[in-house]
Amino acid sequence: MPELPDLTVFSDNLTSKLKGKKVRSAEYHKDKRLNVSPEELQNTLTNSHLDSAERSGKEIQFKFSNGATLLVHLMLSGGFAISKTPEFVKFRVLTIFFDDDTALVVSDPKGLVTVNLNSKPMAVPDALDIDGDYLRRKISEKPKLLAKAFLIDQAIIRGIGNAYADEILWAARISPKSVVGKIPSSEIDVLLNAIRTVLLDAIDEIRKANPDTISGEVREFLKVHNPDRQQSPSGRPIIKEQVASKSTYFTDEQVLYT
Repeated sequence: MPELPDLTVFSDNLTSKLKGKKVRSAEYHKDKRLNVSPEELQNTLTNSHLDSAERSGKEIQFKFSNGATLLVHLMLSGGFAISKTPEFVKFRVLTIFFDDDTALVVSDPKGLVTVNLNSKPMAVPDALDIDGDYLRRKISEKPKLLAKAFLIDQAIIRGIGNAYADEILWAARISPKSVVGKIPSSEIDVLLNAIRTVLLDAIDEIRKANPDTISGEVREFLKVHNPDRQQSPSGRPIIKEQVASKSTYFTDEQVLYT
C-alpha cells in the first residue's frame, strides 16, 4: 500500500503532468465505493480544469477550477496511470479524459479504491503537521495502545502505514510492542522527531530512485521493514512478528515500555 512518502511524490508528479488540463469527461467503472452517482461525478467534473493534486494523509485530493475536489484512496493495490489509450489499462476504476486526448486512469485489481467527490476535510492532522502537544494528548487519550497500533491508526495520525511505522519506531528505538502510555515524556520528543525525519528522508529517497513515479512503491532503502535485510544498519538482527495484526519488523535495540 502506498504510504505518505509515496503519495507525496505521486501528487507532485500528477500536478506537474496534469495541471491546467481541461476535463472532457469522467467515467466511473464500478458500481460502488463512490460517494455520489457516476452521473453527478461526470456532470461536476466535465469542462473544469485540473488545478492540482495534493496529498492528504493516505489519499490524494484533486482540485478543479470550478471548486470541486476529488479524493482518491488507493487502498492496498490501486494505482494511477496517464495514457492516450486508457481502454487498455486493466482493472480500471475511474477514467478522467482530458481535451488533449490523454486520460488519468485509477486502477485496482482488487477493486477497493475509494473515490469521494466534494467530501468534507478530515479533522485528523497529517503526520507531518503534528506537534508534541498533540502527540502527548492523543497518547493520554489512548494510553493502552501498542506503539505500532497507535502510529497506524488513521483516526489519530493520518498518513503512516505499516512499513513506515516500523521505520519510525526503529529510528526512535522504541519497540512496536511498547504501551504508548508508558513511554517516557522525553522519548515522545524523540518519537516526534523520528516521524518527521523518517518520512521526509523517504520522500527524498523515492524522488532520487524514481523521480517521475505516479504509482507503485519504492522500498529498497528501508532500514528494517525490508525482507531483503537480515540486520539493521547498526548490525542487530531484524525480528519479524505479528504486532497489531500487522507483519512487523524490529530489533532488540528498541526499548520495550510496558
